[in-house]
Amino acid sequence: MRILTFACSTAVFWPFFSLNALANSVPQSQQESSGFSPTEINQKSRDKSTITADNTWSDSNRSEVEDVKFQLQNISQRNFTPSRGVPSLTIANPYGFGADRGFYSGLSYQVDTRGGLDGENDGDATWGFGLGLGNARKSVGAELSYTLASFGQNGRDFGSGGFNLKLHRKIADGWGVSAGWNSFLSIGDDNDLDDSLYFATTKIFKTRENINSAFSRVAGTIGVGNGQFRTEDDIANDNDNFNVFGSLAFRVARPVSFITEWTGQDLAMGLSVSPFRTIPMTINLGARDIAGAGDGARFVFGVGTGF
Repeated sequence: MRILTFACSTAVFWPFFSLNALANSVPQSQQESSGFSPTEINQKSRDKSTITADNTWSDSNRSEVEDVKFQLQNISQRNFTPSRGVPSLTIANPYGFGADRGFYSGLSYQVDTRGGLDGENDGDATWGFGLGLGNARKSVGAELSYTLASFGQNGRDFGSGGFNLKLHRKIADGWGVSAGWNSFLSIGDDNDLDDSLYFATTKIFKTRENINSAFSRVAGTIGVGNGQFRTEDDIANDNDNFNVFGSLAFRVARPVSFITEWTGQDLAMGLSVSPFRTIPMTINLGARDIAGAGDGARFVFGVGTGF
């Protein structure tokens, strides 16, 4: 029985999606725009101002000028440093949010593959990259991505992988839905990627108002899918039915989340960390197949970024 190496690559691949998802769901007052640039404010002041015959400002215009100065002072005090990365919502499962703009990429490594070709189960790396389009708030966001599922280990060709498509919609603050088609087009003769359809929804709950507080957020994800999400028995018997998967992510601290999930086949647990304040980078450390699927527990590591 051959199991999808791609399922591990999503340990780093999906975190890129979360960089946009959590940023949209959590208010960040320091990054809010005032709505006007200094040039626009000055122009508005000139357009609205009138000068009296004795060349003095009228009382109403003096008030407008003070308002403009106050706005400019607020702008100058804002922090315009790049936003930090955001801990992931899942380890390997897809979830309800996604990227609707920008490019993302990431690299992952598993010390032991499950169900490698020709009985080989050595470690292997995967690489995922994609592009976000659309607008998930106003209409629909879309992601088109490619997962390079092997670097030439375990009897697989280097570069073999599959193209993926995901559509997603933010239906409320902290609540999103998505539908996707993984490996709708595969590349490589020794490619064992599963053609997989899925639907997922994610809800982020505020347990504490301040995001800097410990355990301030809990994110729950539930979904259904076929292909890579099927049970081991269904894969062995070639049953192309749908199965349930789900994840829970606890925001232990602002830069750290603890994640536990059921992938449809087995249990996974791990930590997701965004260690840098001004670099949008996410690092995942986890273990797959903890409950005994495949050849036993496997350690996975991933790192990625988006811009």
